[in-house]
Amino acid sequence: MSFARPTFLLCLFLAAPAQAEIYKYVDENGQVTFTDVYKRGAKRIDIPGAPAPLSAGTRPSRRASYAPSPADFPRIDSATQKRRDDIRRQVLQDEIAGERRNAEEARRQLTLGEKLQPGERATDASYLNRLKKLRDTVQQHEQNIVSIQRELANLK
Repeated sequence: MSFARPTFLLCLFLAAPAQAEIYKYVDENGQVTFTDVYKRGAKRIDIPGAPAPLSAGTRPSRRASYAPSPADFPRIDSATQKRRDDIRRQVLQDEIAGERRNAEEARRQLTLGEKLQPGERATDASYLNRLKKLRDTVQQHEQNIVSIQRELANLK
């Protein structure tokens, strides 16, 4: 229960741009409910930075608005940004090296796991489940490698 509330609140904050009004309702048992439908006794939650709700009959603009940074917005000199980019690149390269090692180990485990145990058949549920878990692990590491490669390619 304690995990569900922070996750739900995070979803509320991420959904704020959808321009729905969010209400918090506490029932007589102290159960807290968050909803986008007004319920008698509920309190509207204002989310900082969220767009104001639309009035009846209006529609959101299809064109994204552009707001330039304020003149007093902090600037980072190019040398500092280059150092940050270099650090990020090194972190990503370390991560991809680790993921490649993990993927290789997962492939090795899959090869070992494909061997039938004494008395085991290729149609046994335990064998099929073991293979599925091992294949899923290999696939997850391969997806991580692709994602990190994409991040590296996006660096300047």
